Amino acid sequence: MAQTKMLYMEDNYIKSFEAKVIAVGENYVVLDQTAFYPEGGGQECDIGTLLIDNHSITISMVKRDSGEVRHYLEDFDKLPDKGDTVNCSIDWERRLIHMRYHTAIHVLSTFMKEHYSTECVGNNISIRNGRADFNLIESLTGEDLKKIENGINEIIAKNLPVKIAFMPREDAIKYLEEKGYQTDYIQMVPKSVKTFRVISVNDYDHASCAGTHVKNTSEIGNIKVVKRRSMGKGKERITLSFEEN
Repeated sequence: MAQTKMLYMEDNYIKSFEAKVIAVGENYVVLDQTAFYPEGGGQECDIGTLLIDNHSITISMVKRDSGEVRHYLEDFDKLPDKGDTVNCSIDWERRLIHMRYHTAIHVLSTFMKEHYSTECVGNNISIRNGRADFNLIESLTGEDLKKIENGINEIIAKNLPVKIAFMPREDAIKYLEEKGYQTDYIQMVPKSVKTFRVISVNDYDHASCAGTHVKNTSEIGNIKVVKRRSMGKGKERITLSFEEN
């Protein structure tokens, strides 16, 4: 099984990189390293281009399959060969939108925990919007939505630094429990995973997360709560959008 080093885990701002092809499928390649985020964890994948011998090939989908990180290609006459060196570039506009929404969802999650005593039970990050689901006894009102919008924008405006840390499993669980994070999700991660990636929005939000994030909340900009939807008894979905949209 071909293994890929995930460059974005340590640096979310890598826009281009060189890699070696270590496996080839019918319409995809596996690389020895990648900065492309594969679809998962509620976040859509990165897309971009692969350059070989001055020929640009579209990377239209990146996802994990059969233990591999596969970069699916379009508009190619010939796939790269195993052992080839390629240069890859990420669609940065798309990636930055994902980063901004993902960090905003983390801020929203902690705000909801603090003010509505509820945990985030699902999320989705795309170029269209960011959304999160919460368990709530009572439906959110228009007044609630305005309170949430104003509250998260106040936090974002504090220009809080966002840090990445890697911790041994037990240390991460202890740390996140102390910070009030819902560790039930961590316990569901296979025991074979010994190291956790922890994202901290200053000392406001702390979470185990493999997604992409901005370095500072100032990069998010103003957020609008554009929609509230009932997802069935006791569950509500909040959808966020950027004010410039």
